[in-house]
Parts: sequence; structure tokens; C-alpha cells
Amino acid sequence: MRKLLFFYFLLAFGANASAQDDYKPYGTTAEKPEWADKPVSMDLGQSYLETVMVRGKSHGEVRKEATEVIATRRSLTTGAVMMNTKPEESDGIIVSAKLISEYWEYNGAFYRGYFLFQTRKNRNSEFERVSITESFGFSPRAFVPGMAQIHKGSTLKGSIFIAGEVALLGGVVVAESMRASYTSKIGATHSASEKKTYIGNADTWENVRNGAIAGAVALYAWSVIDGVVAKGKPHIKIGDSRLRVAPYLTPEAGGVAFALNF
Repeated sequence: MRKLLFFYFLLAFGANASAQDDYKPYGTTAEKPEWADKPVSMDLGQSYLETVMVRGKSHGEVRKEATEVIATRRSLTTGAVMMNTKPEESDGIIVSAKLISEYWEYNGAFYRGYFLFQTRKNRNSEFERVSITESFGFSPRAFVPGMAQIHKGSTLKGSIFIAGEVALLGGVVVAESMRASYTSKIGATHSASEKKTYIGNADTWENVRNGAIAGAVALYAWSVIDGVVAKGKPHIKIGDSRLRVAPYLTPEAGGVAFALNF
């Protein structure tokens, strides 16, 4: 009987422990942001940027403890910790640490909150501009099919671009080989019917080759444009640099204009 009771105790304890770890997204984005999944700790020069994770039975408890953690971690003496993204000065209060973003999880009993704080180094320090964005600056990766998409977190899309480009280029090589093969056979036979067949086959493979070339060029252009303008996974942006892409048309020419602002 004791062994049976002990077994039930272990089973119940194991189930409860499992439930305690079964956290799911709550009230925020379904996908855990990178700064929460891989805690951040960065020295930006005038301020620090770091992740704080706190667990508790209520939102209020978690948020209060988060402010205490960041205040203790940085030994703040320059002002208040603001759990919002409002301007750093509020009614004359110097804000020492401000919340850039947050992410919540819940397992049925406890809340787990992840907070991205930016903290001044001292009262006279200025906050560097930090934000969470889905936009990415221009990168040379855009000129390699699929690489910009993978960099932005769209792994499936990037893989499709890579596979498509490889398949089309492979098609160009195969089609050209077949066309050359049939072309060589034309001069190797004296049969008029065979010549006609070989010429028809060579023309067919030439059309396949040209279609594959056109497809590869179109897919490459699509990959470059998508790699520049498409949004990606939310990530931390420091500063104001951004790339603006816009089509243009003049009486002489047309195309796409790139403008990099800092």
C-alpha cells in the first residue's frame, strides 16, 4: 500500500511539475521574440539594453518585481523605472529605465513575463533610440537568392527561392545539353526524316532552355526585391538608419530607387 501511495505521489508530482513548465504565449505575439528567447545584455554607450524575466501569480506581481529587478541590477539612483514606452521625461521625473517591449506566457497557474529594458548609465546620459521593428536595413544578402529572407527569419520562403533558382538553372544546363546533342545528330545522319525529328527536338529543347533562363531571371529579380522590401521577424533596431525603396518613371527611363537614410 505504501509503495502504491508513493507511486501516485510521484505521478501527481510529475504531472504538476510538467504543468508548471507548460507555458504558452499569453496576451502578446504567438511567436516568442528573439530578445526573450535569447536574453539580451548590451552596452550601447550611454545606456544598457537587457532582458528581465520574472514569474508570478498575477500581472501586477510580475510587473512590480520586474521593476525591482532592473532597479537592483543597475543600482538605479537617477530616477524612476517606467513600465511604458512614453518619452523619457514625464512631469519633471527623470526616467532611469524604460520598457522597450514585453512578452508574456501563462501555464494555467503562473505568469511569466519577459521585459526588454533600456537603462541610463547616469543622470546625464541620453537614451539611444531603440525600437522593436519588423523592417530591416539594406543588406548585400539581397543579391543572393533566399539569403535575405533567411536572415529576416523567413526560412521557408528563403529555401523556396534557393530551391527554385537551383532547379531553373539546372533546367537551363539540361536543356542546353539536350539541344546541343540533337543539333550534333543533325549533321551525323543522312536521313531526311531523322533530320526533321532532330531539328524539331533541338527547337523544343531550345525553347525549354529559354523559358528556364527567363524563369531564373524573373525569380532572381523577385528574390532581390522581396529581400529588400519584405518585413521579417520582430527584432531590435538601434538608431534611425533605414532603406526606402520606391519605383520611379521618367520620360527617359524607369526602375527602382533606393534611398538610405541615417
